[in-house]
Amino acid sequence: MVEFAVIAPFLFLMLFGVVEMARLVHGFTTVWSGAREGARYATAIGDADGNGTPNYLDCDAIVAAAVAKVAGMDIDAGDISVTYFDLSGTPVADCDVNPPAPAAGGANIDSGFTVEVEASSTFDAVVPVLSSFIDGIDLTSRQTRSIFWGVVGEA
Repeated sequence: MVEFAVIAPFLFLMLFGVVEMARLVHGFTTVWSGAREGARYATAIGDADGNGTPNYLDCDAIVAAAVAKVAGMDIDAGDISVTYFDLSGTPVADCDVNPPAPAAGGANIDSGFTVEVEASSTFDAVVPVLSSFIDGIDLTSRQTRSIFWGVVGEA
């Protein structure tokens, strides 16, 4: 009994540490999947939601696609950013300040430009002893894909 009383705190600390690390990995994987899904949606051909705006210009739909892929994390539209880059890597538009729709006075997005979707969240540990070590870790993922017109039809 005495041996168990001495070893039990370390055993439980290791057990809860494994659980917290699994939650941390799950959080990062979830953030990564959300950013990847947003970038994938932004480079898909067509108008998936039927509103007349091509996928690569539809900021709301790109953000919605990213948020929809997130499970088990507290991520909303404010945690997703979408930025467009020209062929030289210079930012030409983003969904917050300078939207990409030419009709709205935003930047024109040409074939070959890239779109970067960034998703971020903060990890919240639930085990008090371990929270001093891993609580508040920033989980951020950036996914970049190229926009090509005419691959399956007209943009």
